[in-house]
Amino acid sequence: MLKKFLTVIFLIFFTILESQAFEDCIVFTKGKMTDIRVEDNTMLDVYPLVTIYNEKNTLIVHPLKEGKTRFCILKNNKDIVMFNVNITEFETVIDSKDGFEIYTLDKPFDEFEFTLDNPPLTITGNEKTE
Repeated sequence: MLKKFLTVIFLIFFTILESQAFEDCIVFTKGKMTDIRVEDNTMLDVYPLVTIYNEKNTLIVHPLKEGKTRFCILKNNKDIVMFNVNITEFETVIDSKDGFEIYTLDKPFDEFEFTLDNPPLTITGNEKTE
């Protein structure tokens, strides 16, 4: 019984580690991105994000293992754009290009501050002041 329990815990632990090993990214642009080619499909998956309006302007980049590779896209059916990708255990670095926005999906923002403003103080004249 204990052996089965430890085996299940062990499998869960390594499944969680494997799923969080690499950092996914999202690539945006104005215009359509078509004809996606990846240099090494064993290292990286790149696929379009399908939206309601079928704009074809968003890609999901999903690393599979560590290393360096490239992918290219055809933008607006005329411009070929090549992205160099460096994948490490904790970070995925994609070269920035003009007209493209690249964001990581797994990292929180560097700094986030949530504050509540105090409600305005109103005096109606019925309150007793000290």
